[in-house]
Amino acid sequence: MMTPMWISLFKVLLLLSAFVGMRTDTEVQSEQPTPPRHPSDTFVFPDSPIAKYRPPQSPPRPLRNDTKERNPCAKDESQHLRNFCTNVDDYPDLSGLTQKLKNNFAKFFSNDLQPTDVSSRVGGSDERFLCRSIRKLVYPKKGMRADDTWQFIVNNDEYKQAIQIEECEGADQPCDFAANFPQSYNPICKQHYTQQTLASITSDGELDVVQHSFKIPSCCKCALKTG
Repeated sequence: MMTPMWISLFKVLLLLSAFVGMRTDTEVQSEQPTPPRHPSDTFVFPDSPIAKYRPPQSPPRPLRNDTKERNPCAKDESQHLRNFCTNVDDYPDLSGLTQKLKNNFAKFFSNDLQPTDVSSRVGGSDERFLCRSIRKLVYPKKGMRADDTWQFIVNNDEYKQAIQIEECEGADQPCDFAANFPQSYNPICKQHYTQQTLASITSDGELDVVQHSFKIPSCCKCALKTG
C-alpha cells in the first residue's frame, strides 16, 4: 500500500513525463520545412501595388522604313546602288495618299530628268579625270536620308521622281596615275554627296507623305592623304 508521499511523487513524475513529450512534439514540428507559399495563397487587396501592376508589352513592329538596315533593298535587286533601292519587297500601297500627292506634292513630279550617258566619265581629248565614275538616272523607292537612315520614297506608276546620280567605279581605291604623285601622298578616290529634297513616306502609325533630304551621290573626287 502506497503512502501519501509516494502518491504525490508518482503524480509529479507523470506530469514531468507528459511535459517532456509535448516539448518533443513541438520541436519536431518546428524542424519540419515550411511549405512554399504560392501566389494563389496570397491575398491581394484592390489598392495594393501588385493589383495595379501590369507587365510591359512589346510595341508593335513598324514597317522597315526608318531603320538602319544592312540590306534594305529587295533580294533580287539588280542595281547595286549605295544609297538607293529601285526595288523593295515591302513597298506600301499609296492609293490612300493620291489626293494629298496631287494637291500638295505636285511639284515633285512635274519635271523628269532626261537620261544621260552612263559610260565612264571622261573629259575632252586633252582631259582625263583621276577617278572614273558612272552616271545613272534612277527612280528610287527607298533611299538613305541625310541622317543615314533609310526611308521610302514616292515612286510608282502614277507618281515618279527621277534623280541623277554619279557613283565612283572604285571608291576608296587609288586614283589613276597614283604612281606619279610624291611618295608622301596617297591619292584615293572618294565618293562625294549632295542633298536633294524628295517626297517620301512615313509609317509612324498611319502612312503619310512628307519632305525629306536624301544623300545623292554627286561626283567622285581624287583626295590626297598624307603619310
